[in-house]
Amino acid sequence: MGLWDKMGSDLNVDVSMTKVDSVSSRGLLSPELNYYVLKEKWWDWGSGDIFNQDGSSVGKMHRRVISLRALTEVSEVDGTQVFTINKKLVSMRPSYMIKDAEGRLLGRTNRKILTLFRPKLWLEDNEGRKLLEAKGNFLGKSFEVKGTDGTLKAKIGKSDFFKDLVFGGIFDFSDTYAIKILDSNCDKRLLLGFVIAIDNSVHDKK
Repeated sequence: MGLWDKMGSDLNVDVSMTKVDSVSSRGLLSPELNYYVLKEKWWDWGSGDIFNQDGSSVGKMHRRVISLRALTEVSEVDGTQVFTINKKLVSMRPSYMIKDAEGRLLGRTNRKILTLFRPKLWLEDNEGRKLLEAKGNFLGKSFEVKGTDGTLKAKIGKSDFFKDLVFGGIFDFSDTYAIKILDSNCDKRLLLGFVIAIDNSVHDKK
């Protein structure tokens, strides 16, 4: 049984991922892609691979281990940088900045502090205008991402509790997230960056 089958109740997905060793010919931000799996290779290191719904690799995450800002670079399979996400050092609450390959700010995430069991985060532009809001279920195992008008934009699920069942153990001992994008007009860099920010600020506490 594949990851989408296991997470179907939260993400409403009924397709199965059957391969994890192939490379997609489509880019990370391809318009056809609406499902992603982000899989860290090791505990809390933040580096790993990004797969599509078929299990083909479509991108990579590389976190600089020695970095006060917890810098993570997200790239195509061939190494071409797509965007970065790093922690804002001076902030009253966990905050991460998502920047394009040229270093321009795309968005900034913030987390509401007094929400321990049902975390809430939002993403704003460089002028402080709210773009997206993510609300988690109990302990933040899954999130719904909505626009400012309340429209559901994406669903995110953390699948570490399936680690012994998914892909015959390939995903054991690592954080794995699935995201289903419901609005194709959303900037996928912001949504993928939001997933990384959720992992860092909610689960890893970095």
